[in-house]
Amino acid sequence: MREEGFRVRCVEAGSEMLKLFHRAELIGLISNVNQDGFAMSGEVELTPAAAAYKDLFAFFTDEQKALYEEPPFAEELLEHWSVETESGERKEIVIPGVYEDGEICWRYG
Repeated sequence: MREEGFRVRCVEAGSEMLKLFHRAELIGLISNVNQDGFAMSGEVELTPAAAAYKDLFAFFTDEQKALYEEPPFAEELLEHWSVETESGERKEIVIPGVYEDGEICWRYG
């Protein structure tokens, strides 16, 4: 389920569906994954649990804030992000850029 007007961006190679997690919580399903060097991107369908991260995603997709302001979030929200492959393999990532248009971008940690 996607929150109206809010989407995520992500890039990774292949057509495999990935799952976006923060700790053990499923945040979204990533499709149309592409890779550009170290950058990954794709389209994300957010789960209802993603609503709790809306302010976090908005902060990190705002270039001015992300570059010049200290993140006003608890350290635990900034860490423990991962993507999981269809085969169940989890890979750690840095906090993803989740955009209102449903695009998600990330790099492996």
